Amino acid sequence: MQLQDFSADSHQQLRDLYRALLENEEHYHEFKQLLAAYPLAEGVVAEPSEAAQLREQLNARIRAWVEGDFEGLSAMQVALWRSIIIEERFNVALAPWKEANGY
Repeated sequence: MQLQDFSADSHQQLRDLYRALLENEEHYHEFKQLLAAYPLAEGVVAEPSEAAQLREQLNARIRAWVEGDFEGLSAMQVALWRSIIIEERFNVALAPWKEANGY
């Protein structure tokens, strides 16, 4: 597999996930619930088994929603999604209007 092919496939998978979350509110709420249940431990290098099981459950649900191939989110990707959706931590560089509005 070429790097370019992998990149295109991963971008398509991400678009499929976005579409599934935007087109079905129940999918979004389930996604958010599973992310909230995903335990984050500060300073832990290896993903705990409980977290790995929750991540696999999340990936299985995403595969069902997109009705196709989905490689699955890595532990790092789940942590990032969790920080954005659950903890509402957005990168200010990506959202410059936040400072302009007096946040």
